[in-house]
Amino acid sequence: MNIDHKTNSRKWAILMIYSGLGFGHELRPARISPAADNARCRHPYRLKELHMRPLQDTDTTALRSLAQTYLDAAYEMDAEKFAAIFHPSSSVTKVAEGGNLDVTPIATWIAAVRTMKSPQRLGFGREDQILSIDVESDLALLKLKLRIPPRSFTDLLSCLKVNGDWKIVQKVMTSKG
Repeated sequence: MNIDHKTNSRKWAILMIYSGLGFGHELRPARISPAADNARCRHPYRLKELHMRPLQDTDTTALRSLAQTYLDAAYEMDAEKFAAIFHPSSSVTKVAEGGNLDVTPIATWIAAVRTMKSPQRLGFGREDQILSIDVESDLALLKLKLRIPPRSFTDLLSCLKVNGDWKIVQKVMTSKG
């Protein structure tokens, strides 16, 4: 929708940024013409439609479900739940002790999970949360925070929609504590 006023010599647009997380829309003016600085006008805004693919509710629901399955698997140390949400070609990346990059194939990482005792089994309460979900078409980035005593983790999960299903294709993590 365009609102064009004959006296409007400023060129401005309203950009609608969709958060994708159900928090609504943010509107903010953005200048699109340097000549607008010197012009005087009663109607400084012109609406410009942006062609953006809105985040589908099914994508949001599927990604929240994937994130919750991940957090459940971590609390329970359930290797089968992890295997169900990771793509077989994925890997886990972190900075190892000594500052070197450590990249572990997912099959190796899941095998290690099978030997770990779960926070649930050890009697610890759950401490986890979904910090953000960012989606662009068939690509998503999930940021999660969780505690597996004695450490706290921040995980960034890169996801792709493969054959209609969201899968984790890369886990990048850091920990402290």
